[in-house]
Amino acid sequence: MKVAILRPEHVASETVDMFKKQGFDVISIPFIKIVPRNFEFDPRNYDVLIVTSRTAARIVVEKGIKHENVIAIGKKTAEELRKAGIHAKIPTRFDSTTLYEEFKDELKGKRVAILRSNRGDPILLNLPNVDEVILYDIEFEWGEKQKKFLNDLDFDVIVFSSRMTVKSFFGLADHLGIDIVERLKDKIVIAIGPPTREELSKYGIEALMPEEWTFDSILKLLKSIKTEQKS
Repeated sequence: MKVAILRPEHVASETVDMFKKQGFDVISIPFIKIVPRNFEFDPRNYDVLIVTSRTAARIVVEKGIKHENVIAIGKKTAEELRKAGIHAKIPTRFDSTTLYEEFKDELKGKRVAILRSNRGDPILLNLPNVDEVILYDIEFEWGEKQKKFLNDLDFDVIVFSSRMTVKSFFGLADHLGIDIVERLKDKIVIAIGPPTREELSKYGIEALMPEEWTFDSILKLLKSIKTEQKS
């Protein structure tokens, strides 16, 4: 089973290694890239920090930002923060909507900073007394490697890791005049979580989704599919 994983280059290697160790043939193709911003931020001005991604967590750690009250989206995000001694709470599901629903009452009357990309889910801006701090920009990656990948589509399974990855993938296909929806009909399409699956549905793609919105859970899903195919 050949699996195409669409993750930014700086975070792809760990995922690729994990899948290869489980016997999967892996293609890693980044359809988005991370461009860090210059920013000024004083955590002392806030009661709570929200860190929405592993990339944001890495920047927080690199910049030496510390705080005693942090909420992180996802286990991997929390792990990155823990390396710097920051112990974060996490929502039961790893998306902005769940964070909003589970923490909105707790955050009433608090000064909140959201540390994230320029493409963050707007629902968190509905929290009271909140500031958005953009740590990095997400840009489309449309080079020769991506164009060849879309022309060949040499894989059995494709894994989309974010809404922006979906937008970049289908945007480039449209730019190249490729009927990508038709060509994906004989492929297994996986979305890491609800926002990504919702974005895929806009293009008429019904994607599978793991129980937990992590790459570990995607791996479990693929292993179960592989077992079913053999039986």
